[in-house]
Amino acid sequence: MKKKLFSLLAAGALALCALTPTAYALTPALDIISDTYCVMDAASGQVLIEKGMNKQKAPASITKILTVALALERGGNPDDRFVLDYKTCHSIEAGSTHIALTEEEEISLRDALMATMIMSANDAANAVAQYSAGDMDSFIPLMNQKLQEIGAKDTQFMNPNGLDQKGHYTTAYDMCLITQWAMGVEGFDEYYGALSYEMAPTNKQPQARPFSTRHNMLLKTMKYYYDGAVGGKLGYTYDARHTIVTTAKRGDMTLICVAMDSPTTYDKYKDSTKLLDYCFDNFGTLNLRAKNIQDFTVPILDHSGQQVGVAKIQAEEDVDLLVSKGTEIQDLVFSYNIPESYLSGQEIAPVLTIQDKNGVQLYQGPMGYTVGQTTAANQNTYQGQTFVYPFQENALLILKWGGVVLGVLVLALFIARFFIRRHYRKVQEERRRRQLAAQKRRQAALRKQKATQRQKTTPQQTPAATYGNVTYLPSSRQGPWSSAGGGNR
Repeated sequence: MKKKLFSLLAAGALALCALTPTAYALTPALDIISDTYCVMDAASGQVLIEKGMNKQKAPASITKILTVALALERGGNPDDRFVLDYKTCHSIEAGSTHIALTEEEEISLRDALMATMIMSANDAANAVAQYSAGDMDSFIPLMNQKLQEIGAKDTQFMNPNGLDQKGHYTTAYDMCLITQWAMGVEGFDEYYGALSYEMAPTNKQPQARPFSTRHNMLLKTMKYYYDGAVGGKLGYTYDARHTIVTTAKRGDMTLICVAMDSPTTYDKYKDSTKLLDYCFDNFGTLNLRAKNIQDFTVPILDHSGQQVGVAKIQAEEDVDLLVSKGTEIQDLVFSYNIPESYLSGQEIAPVLTIQDKNGVQLYQGPMGYTVGQTTAANQNTYQGQTFVYPFQENALLILKWGGVVLGVLVLALFIARFFIRRHYRKVQEERRRRQLAAQKRRQAALRKQKATQRQKTTPQQTPAATYGNVTYLPSSRQGPWSSAGGGNR
């Protein structure tokens, strides 16, 4: 039997957002004017820097990110055409942004989506809600249900357009979550990053309606264009003041930047630029290969403690972390919420948590697993909260490691024997050398002694003597009667 509870990326942003937010909790001195802000890594949901990110604020038109993405997720076909009702066209404030949609006008869903994102038209946002839920009022519960699903717990929406209304609020962090989820919805990027669009004439409007984005960070011709910006949404109401969401990509990093409650139009652009620059300059991506993340094999036990299965737990996908530049894999701390065993029928939900050396949580996500049957040969017993392995397995383990230790000892003995014998041969050779040298000295001394003795025992010869013209040689016979010629006188 094979079962997979989670996959690191299969659930996409939804699964990640449901987990505890990760953050460096940095609030650098960047002279930010906006009251609250948050910068999030789009891939992991990791918060890099923030200030007051959980403070509830009126969102204004950045609400429309959820409106557009939810309609697409619910299966909206951009080519579908529908007829607008009265409330859709006439429930917005006088003077608020609109594209003059009229009751009984027939438009396409694409027209409504483009007008909502590019022009921030409130009547167009109402039209999207009408298309998706049948009417505006039925769309609101769907919005709040989705907010709960993605973990935006500090947000509540009362309308699809973001106009000021009691009980309509969000936070900078929740808007990052909403945008992260929306970017995972198929087709959303087409509208989130659109710069212009022309709405064709309709049954009520003979003129085409051209739209152009007002988000200056997306436009290369504007002063506040940001290199790498791929999408965004602006907002403004009296209560919210200026709000902005911007997504930018450089290299393998994609960041979502939210700034809320900015005093002026240009303050929100300046703040967003500073925040994105800081993150791109100070953070980098560190890739963790799934095969290098620790695996686990955890027994599954019945209520008697008998092993009936085994859960093999492992990371299924690589993990990309956004870390302070210079951080290495050896600087990270890995922890797993994996017990020593699972009871049969118990939910298996292993989670991997990664922190940096300072204790900052960088990642938290589920691990994958498969469940297999166990055989009688490898069943384990279970007592309390600790595994007790059978004697046979312990004995085999002891024998195995005992054999390894014995082999090491035998090898060490052979090596020691080799060096001892070599040392002994050297000692013996030195001893023989010294004995030969001593023998030679004794022989030399003996020869010298014998020579001295011979000299002492040899008789002294009389030297030759000369008298006149006669020379007398020494003779063995000594006496006055001896002469060189011999004979008696």
